[in-house]
Amino acid sequence: MTEKSTKRLPGRPKHAEEDISIQQTIIQTASKLFMEYGYETVTLQQIGKSCSVSKPTIYYHFTSKPELFKVAFTTMLQNVSRLTSHMLDQAEDLESGLVCLAEARLGNPHAEIETMLREAEPFLDPAQIQDIRAAEHGIHEVLATHFQRAMDQNGLQTDDPYFLAETFSTMMLMGNREDNHHKYGSNLSLGKKLVDLFLRGAQ
Repeated sequence: MTEKSTKRLPGRPKHAEEDISIQQTIIQTASKLFMEYGYETVTLQQIGKSCSVSKPTIYYHFTSKPELFKVAFTTMLQNVSRLTSHMLDQAEDLESGLVCLAEARLGNPHAEIETMLREAEPFLDPAQIQDIRAAEHGIHEVLATHFQRAMDQNGLQTDDPYFLAETFSTMMLMGNREDNHHKYGSNLSLGKKLVDLFLRGAQ
């Protein structure tokens, strides 16, 4: 076998397991940086430096910065979807499950998805945007399933469960306002307040 045929591509990991581990590290690092600084500010060099890999390594795993953003963002949303499902499945009832979700969400505030997508959208192709939207809808579908179940058991008044899911998610954006944590104390206190308002309204 010639030297040319055995030469590795720049940045290519040596083993399959290492390959997967490096890819996951890049995704996790990119997610944190994108969430903290937004799309345009973060560079591939910055991501590489933060996870100790070269820029060629990033390009080996991801064809472009927009593709990395898409994968990082959809991975994050899919993780939120799994966590949402787990918390609601394990809870004694819908209200206690929503309070646990609210506490977790308020404890990890981040930029609103619409704001982030608006910034990144000019750089993303339609398929990438669609993938991100599908991952976001996955979270709403999990919530909607539990809301529908509560309606069937007369635990909630009849309504569009998906609309309720979107409404609940929007209320969680309260966590992005730092002053709310000073006003209402702990994330649990604010979470209980928001869930109570969501379930019972402001009668």
